[in-house]
Amino acid sequence: MPKERLVPNAGTKQWFWMLTIITSLFLGLGIGQLVQFRGATAEAQNADLPQLADELDALKTDYKKIQAKWRTELLVQIVPTLADQPNSVKRQYVDFLEEIGNSGTAALVAMLQDPSKRVREEAVEALGEIGEHERKAGRNYDAAAIGLAGALTDASDDVFREAVAELGDVRPTSPESLAFVVPALITAQTKGSSSARDDVLDVLGQIGEDLSENGQSTDTIRDALIAGLNDNSTKVRTNAISELSDIQAASPETFAALIQALSDDAKSVRSRAESVLIKFGKNRAASITPMLVDALLNNQSATTRWHIVDVLGAIGEALVKKGASDEMVVKPLLVALQDTDANVRRNAADELGEMPAKSPDVITALNLALKDSSKNVRNAAQKAIQRIEKNR
Repeated sequence: MPKERLVPNAGTKQWFWMLTIITSLFLGLGIGQLVQFRGATAEAQNADLPQLADELDALKTDYKKIQAKWRTELLVQIVPTLADQPNSVKRQYVDFLEEIGNSGTAALVAMLQDPSKRVREEAVEALGEIGEHERKAGRNYDAAAIGLAGALTDASDDVFREAVAELGDVRPTSPESLAFVVPALITAQTKGSSSARDDVLDVLGQIGEDLSENGQSTDTIRDALIAGLNDNSTKVRTNAISELSDIQAASPETFAALIQALSDDAKSVRSRAESVLIKFGKNRAASITPMLVDALLNNQSATTRWHIVDVLGAIGEALVKKGASDEMVVKPLLVALQDTDANVRRNAADELGEMPAKSPDVITALNLALKDSSKNVRNAAQKAIQRIEKNR
């Protein structure tokens, strides 16, 4: 969001000069003493220099910690004094806090309570800029991420959407920040428009990808994405499946949710679920196939059974290419070849041929299918037989 840079009037200039002077005093406090101490060490005996250098480094570290603490507290204390100032002054202060970086985070979080939506929105943007900058620099950015998580409860949809967008750029992964950010995002899953809910899933997915790459658990993210499969928006449900795929959430919970999604009213959701099940199933056939078989035998929807046959066929094809046994897939496909629905039977014949299945029982079953009451099934069986015999 581009910022409007304001030209300060005389009163505002005076106010900012006062702030700058006070802050500079805190920033400069003790520098003279440190310079003098460094000079003293230079005059010391050579044998003592390593020890004195270590002591100097320790003093500098302690000094920086104290300096940062006082600077942060000072900046936060200024926020209440802005209550009666015009919004233009408050926004200038937000700009100032963004420019000084991490030290201004606490004060920006305090600015999130401002009555002005515009001020809160710019404070959120500033927190995002600081958080992203600190993340790229490899420094701690928990305070910025936690502040953004708090902004997800803002009454303004604009502020809320900005907080979601900034969290997508910041992408916190530390245990400290995740303890605040993930629950806040999960609560926000049902908030606002379908577009906003879709954005929340995007951020959860981005965080989940980072966790997965770092070898960290994605179970909480996975469960939140599975919950997204119950959203009333087709787009949100489809996106939830895509994010489950991206974070590589290959677990029984995920498989069960995706198999259930094969019964979704929306074709786009069913198709995406099928694609992700195939992706997971190719490498985890032993885990996912029994669940697919159970659904094939017990699901009342012919459309769902048709999709399950597709998934089983793709898994079987992957097994054949690896030189592995296709038995775990062939048996349920032979059952599907006897399904009450002609489209399911036709699809089963197609998949057996495309694998191509190696079991002798397959040719026997396909020969019987040549007498099926459906012309489409008979044609599919004939083509399957030809493919199998060609690949023998």
